[in-house]
Amino acid sequence: MKNSKKISPINGQVQARSVINPTFGGSLAALVFTTLMTACATEAQFLAQNSPSALKTALTRGQFELDCPKATGTVLSQKVTYINGLGVGMRGGGGYEWTEYTIGVRGCGKQAVYETICRDPDNCNAFAQTGRILNTGQ
Repeated sequence: MKNSKKISPINGQVQARSVINPTFGGSLAALVFTTLMTACATEAQFLAQNSPSALKTALTRGQFELDCPKATGTVLSQKVTYINGLGVGMRGGGGYEWTEYTIGVRGCGKQAVYETICRDPDNCNAFAQTGRILNTGQ
């Protein structure tokens, strides 16, 4: 960015005006685009990092509740959730984030759905959405 100074003929004061170099503006746009694309990749990496632990946590609870050690789990949906104003998060600026997965567990003629949240791979919790187990009649 350049500053050019000009003396006003009316009152003799120096006025400064900023002129943005056209190549700087293009570089700035490229930087903003790259930052936005990196944020998406970071979110995807965060989901991928926690997914195995979330599945294991929900599956362990499901196998216990269904009384079925052979039950299997499937990730039905996933997202990153942000809370502002508490702590300091990955994105900075006074907030924190965690991954949230909806996981279905099925086996021995029964099934259950769990909402599983993780702050990191070592800190996951699975919660029952319906609080009941459904018999599928198998």
